[in-house]
Amino acid sequence: MKLLPVLASAFLFAASVQAATPEPAKPAPAFKVNVNYQPVFPAQPTSVPPGQIEVVDFFWYGCPHCNALEPYLESWERSKPANVVLKRVPAVLQPQWEPAARAYYVAEALGLSAQSHAAIFKAIHGSPQELPQQAEEGDFQRFFSLKFGVDPRRFQALWNSPAVEAQLAQGQVLQQRYDILSYGVPMLIVNGRWITGAGMVQSYPQIMQVVDFLLQQEQAALPASVK
Repeated sequence: MKLLPVLASAFLFAASVQAATPEPAKPAPAFKVNVNYQPVFPAQPTSVPPGQIEVVDFFWYGCPHCNALEPYLESWERSKPANVVLKRVPAVLQPQWEPAARAYYVAEALGLSAQSHAAIFKAIHGSPQELPQQAEEGDFQRFFSLKFGVDPRRFQALWNSPAVEAQLAQGQVLQQRYDILSYGVPMLIVNGRWITGAGMVQSYPQIMQVVDFLLQQEQAALPASVK
């Protein structure tokens, strides 16, 4: 009968020692240049003020990989550092992709992009499929009317508006600067200096880990005067 208290004491002592012993820190992921990310040559100017860091997301609504990455990108956006700015750019690597890009810019003009972005991905890739993969103007017009109550005449006026045309042109310039045609989408550009995403064998969560890894480097390189 005296053995039980002794065993219990020994067990509690061992448990306390184990609890007091910190677990070894897990090593940071060993991300490698030209494996997980690549440098941009030459580095490109960004559109953010000094002290801020830009992350550009090139995507296409019809891309299943962009759709799969989107939840991780949204989660990252909610927890990103305050001085990091996410800029979304709809890619137009083929003529059939242009309507989706126009739809994104129309949504921005309507002040609906925060609501419509994920909704369009879901409409194209969800079940049931509410939009075809290569949706066109009429498809998007009906979608915005049904989902968000947008007047079809207002939507149509914005579709070919000078503002949307200018944004499409600007997006094409960015595509060429970063040679997105050679990589495909989804593609993320960190501060005009680093590129990661499509064509690099890594999981969707790992893509965002690589972005954080690159952001740490960019944060450390900021001049003290703007930190």
